Amino acid sequence: MKKTKISIQIIYNEIKTNPKVSQKELSRKYNVCERTIRRYCKVLKDSGYIKYVIDSKNSKWKIINKW
Repeated sequence: MKKTKISIQIIYNEIKTNPKVSQKELSRKYNVCERTIRRYCKVLKDSGYIKYVIDSKNSKWKIINKW
């Protein structure tokens, strides 16, 4: 299984395109471990670019600041 080169910018763009995407889906799409995706999402959250919004029926990512 070949790993894909991935960056935080790619994850940001994926979330921007599909706010309901899961970390598991991203890890499968880019053939990297979920831990890598979680780490990149944490960097984006800590930097104020995204946040995860949970309501009673849906959970999704929300873009706070543009890249």
